This record gives sequence, C-alpha cells and structure tokens, in this order.
Amino acid sequence: MSEPVDQPATAAANERARPEIVYRWDLDKTYVQTDFSSVRGLLRAATEKAENKRVVPGMRALLTGLSRRHQARIIVVSGSPTQMRPKIERMFALHGVRCDRLVLKDFVGRVTKLRSVRAQVPYKLAAHLDTRAWLLERNADVDEICFGDDAEVDALIYCLYTDIVARRIDATRLRGLLSHCGAYDDEVRHILSSLAKLPRQDPVRRVFIHLDTRSPPSRYHTYQGRVTATFNALQIVLSLHQDGLAGPVEVTAVAEALVRDFRVDAHGLAGSIEDATRRGLCSADTAERVVAEILPHTDAAQAGFDARFADRVVRRLRQAPPVAPAGEPEPLAYEELFDAEHRFASARKMARKAASRVPGFRDFLESERE
Repeated sequence: MSEPVDQPATAAANERARPEIVYRWDLDKTYVQTDFSSVRGLLRAATEKAENKRVVPGMRALLTGLSRRHQARIIVVSGSPTQMRPKIERMFALHGVRCDRLVLKDFVGRVTKLRSVRAQVPYKLAAHLDTRAWLLERNADVDEICFGDDAEVDALIYCLYTDIVARRIDATRLRGLLSHCGAYDDEVRHILSSLAKLPRQDPVRRVFIHLDTRSPPSRYHTYQGRVTATFNALQIVLSLHQDGLAGPVEVTAVAEALVRDFRVDAHGLAGSIEDATRRGLCSADTAERVVAEILPHTDAAQAGFDARFADRVVRRLRQAPPVAPAGEPEPLAYEELFDAEHRFASARKMARKAASRVPGFRDFLESERE
C-alpha cells in the first residue's frame, strides 16, 4: 500500500486548534513541474536537488499562503517514489510550506505486481481513505479542497473518493469498479476495509484540476460541475477567494509571483480573470473587487495593471453574460469515465510521437504551453 509518514511538523500540528478546512494536493504537474513524457524528464525529476525543483507558476505562493492559515491542514498524496521523500521534504522546507501529511508510493513493494506500479486509482484511493482516517483520529471532521492535474485521472479519483465515503456507491459496485481500474484483490480488500472504518460523510467541497497539458476545460463537462478546471494559480485563488478561503493577502501573493517570477503582464492577468468569470470559477462581483481594489495596489501595477487598466477590465467583466447555475449532479459513470480518460491519454501520447517526427513542432508546442 502507500507509505504514509508524518512530517516533523505533524506533532506540532496536532496541538493546533481543530482545522476549518483541509487542502489535499497532488505533487507532480500540480505543484512541481515534472516531465514524464521523456527519459530525460524522468531522470531530472529523480536526480535534481530540492532547490532546483521547478514549481508550477504561482503554486508556491498559493500553497505557502494556504499552509500559513492556522485553520488549514495540508495533505500531499503523490505517485512519486518513497526514495524521494528527503528531497520533497527539503523542497517544502525551502519553500516555507507546512505539509502536515506526505504520502509517497512504495515502488519496491510493488515490484512483483506490475499493474500496481502504474495504476493510480487503487493507490491514490487507498491513500486518500487512509489519510481521511488519520484526520478523524485527530478530530478533524472537516471539508476538503482537492488539487490535481489533467495528466492522469486525478478528477476521477477525487470524485470517486468522496462518493464512496458518502456511500453513494455501494461495496459491490466499488469492487467491480476497482477491478475495472486494474486493482489487485489485496488492494480491493484494503480499500473496502479502510472504507468500513470511516463514518458516512461528504468531505470534498471542490476539486481543482490544473490544466498542465492544456486540456480543453470541456473535457471535464462529463463530471457535471464537480470539477473546476483551471489554467493557473490565479484562477484557483480567485475561486478560493469567492468561497472565503483565501483573502487579499493570498490573491496578492499569487498575482505578484506570476508577475515577478514568471513575467506575466497585465493582459495575461486580465485574460485569466475574464476566463475564470466566463466559466463560473468566481462571480463577476468577486472578479471586479479583485481587479479594482487589489491588483492595482500590488506589483501587478508595475506590469501595467494600474487603475486605468483595471477600469477597462471591469467594463469588460460587466458586459459578460451571467453564468447559469449548475444543476444537481447525478451519479457518475466511473467505468465510462475511466475508459475515456485512457483514450484521451493514448491520443495525447500519439500526438507527442507525431510531433517528434515533424522538425520544430515539439518546440512549437512547448512554447505554446508556456
């Protein structure tokens, strides 16, 4: 199974007051920029020093800000191998991120089970259940915000996690679904046993999926409004600000990190905000307050986001049509979603191979992504 080991900060965390929210994070492509599509990328991920890890733009400022809020706890569940624990712990320490629980994948223990090495659904689902039990042992029966990316099946796993904890899926169907996803019998037994120890709850308030590979947001329409697809950290912090989970301090930190560290200009910030409003990630009122009252008074002003520019953005926001509220979600067809995710991954892999045969095309795709 997974190898959950408490961070050194956990003992102190246990003495803190009951948290109001839990942030559950993936690592690769959600926080750290990792290239799994090439041998060079895999080697770099395994060998580079903690201080050289490249972070997804704005995510360091976001996670640092969230981890400093005393009423929050941070759980990280990653498919990275357990051997990388010292580097990941050092990276978080260098970044000023308080990680209350870090779970990594034991590849050595899975060497005799080849499907288990690559299968993410059984591993991550078991890890999420185990860490939920860890929270309940500390009287932390609170809601969760989940963060993943579009490179794997994070959206499916997070939705399945909350559905089984809420008992919207019974054990019989779950057993069949896990087999469909490549789980071994002992993995199925572990998941069912872990689930039986948890009370019926509905813990996940929101699922954020970072579109690292630039998937179209429409890819997640089949999740019936349960998944929030975002292109960057600014859109995430806008949504959290809308929900009262991030304040002007966090919004400012993310915006300034994008401007200072990643050279995003005023038009880039405005485009992200307008897209977030059009797709209902935040209300027009929230967007207007951020645009008019926060950004012109930050380092974003040096990138052109001054009061005059903010006025023009506010006028455009007021012209946008209102977003229709989402209806009540129906049970998800997880088997079909799992197969669709794999077809999408296969098509993406074929596209990469095709790009490698056209001189300059891969570089063009990378430049578009940046």
